[in-house]
Amino acid sequence: MNLYIFGINHKTSQTIEREAFQLNRKEIPNALKSIKGYSGVEAVLIINTCNRIEYYLILNDNFSPAEVIKKFYLEEKKINLEGKEHLFITLSNEEATKHLFRVISGLESLVLGEYQIQGQVKEAYSLACEAKTLEKVMHKLFHAAFRCGKAVRNSTSLGEGKQSVSGVASKIIIEKTHRNDKIAIIGVNENTKIMASELKNNDYHELIFVNRTLYKAEMLAEEYGGKAAPLDEISKVLAECKAVFSSTGSPDYVVTNDMLQNLLAKGKCPGLIVDMAIPRDIDTRNLPEEIEVYDLGRLNGYLERQNLERMKDIPKAEKIIQDEVRLFQTWAENSDNEILQPIAEKIELVRQNLLNEYENQFNDQTKAKVEKITRQLIHRLKPILMSSLLKSKEQEIK
Repeated sequence: MNLYIFGINHKTSQTIEREAFQLNRKEIPNALKSIKGYSGVEAVLIINTCNRIEYYLILNDNFSPAEVIKKFYLEEKKINLEGKEHLFITLSNEEATKHLFRVISGLESLVLGEYQIQGQVKEAYSLACEAKTLEKVMHKLFHAAFRCGKAVRNSTSLGEGKQSVSGVASKIIIEKTHRNDKIAIIGVNENTKIMASELKNNDYHELIFVNRTLYKAEMLAEEYGGKAAPLDEISKVLAECKAVFSSTGSPDYVVTNDMLQNLLAKGKCPGLIVDMAIPRDIDTRNLPEEIEVYDLGRLNGYLERQNLERMKDIPKAEKIIQDEVRLFQTWAENSDNEILQPIAEKIELVRQNLLNEYENQFNDQTKAKVEKITRQLIHRLKPILMSSLLKSKEQEIK
């Protein structure tokens, strides 16, 4: 069996290219069960965020992750991936493990060190557990990932300040509006709650929460201050607002281009539009330049400048990830060995701790050599250890 990742993210594609492949939360349980039912699939988990949709798969030998996911999109979504493979990444085994650990640590996020991704990965794991689409390797992998993400955040500056895309979006709105301006917030989820919290903390009190289900918008209005409105009154709401922030799971536009053009004709279109949804919530085609529009693609350039300050701790984070990857790989390589499996991780941890004790005495070139030598030493000692443990076990039986 082999571990694979097949996915599309903000580094491999533009926002408009990802939209067709996105799943909303309600679709994921059925997607998990459908894929799990395919021949050769032993386990599946889906990480689905505004910046990525990645399929984590355990497959039997001679099965292709690309073919499995192509089949899913063609049969369930009527989307043909032929000719679009270049938008996707395929990673296997150790590289797949490393990628997951980087994702949960915030190193693969638009916002370096983003904290929301931890909760999103945990939710993905919970959904797969509920759908019963995991097995022991995948369970072990994600528990190792949770440990890795926690270690990176506790040991580096990447976890400081609860960075998130929504937090950065709120900074843009705060920079470009006044606290007395009316701001529309469309959708009810973690992103809109972060936005509302940031605006409230900066003394914004003219917030209008809009949602398809009115009582959910009313709950946010009560918690953060402001008013609530149903989605069918969105045009009326936008006519009052200087800015709009939207983040829903709708497969279709919630603010159409016709709606915006009508507001423009009346001189009542919001001057700032921030759309964090995938697929996008707001159809901003053919708007004049004076209307500022930020989607996830444009946010990327803004975020690159913000991330420069946090890059100093990346080498430290990478070292933590490297050690955690080795620990998991050691377990995976010995998971079917009933003699070594209980102690393999412990031996690897002893090796890592010993190297960490003396790391200040080595330059980078020497570190690499010592790393290689100690790993080879453990590999050569394995047969001796196996033989000794087997003899002890046989003597106990006698």
